[in-house]
Amino acid sequence: MKTYEVVIQEQQPTCGGRRPFRSEIRTVATDDPVMYVQKLEPCCTLEVTEEQDGTLIIKADRSGLWVRYEFTEE
Repeated sequence: MKTYEVVIQEQQPTCGGRRPFRSEIRTVATDDPVMYVQKLEPCCTLEVTEEQDGTLIIKADRSGLWVRYEFTEE
């Protein structure tokens, strides 16, 4: 099982003086990052891209608001 540092950036509604994004960093052990995100976001459409440095970016669309998961292998 691989270990990843995951940066999670969640878009928020801009009303009420909130910041437009909420960020969090986690350490995750998984063999399949896409399945990991599908379990967290079961009703969302996922968009998967891979950067040249091997970082895996998974964006989940929550009816117009999105969550971005950035997986970097440790």
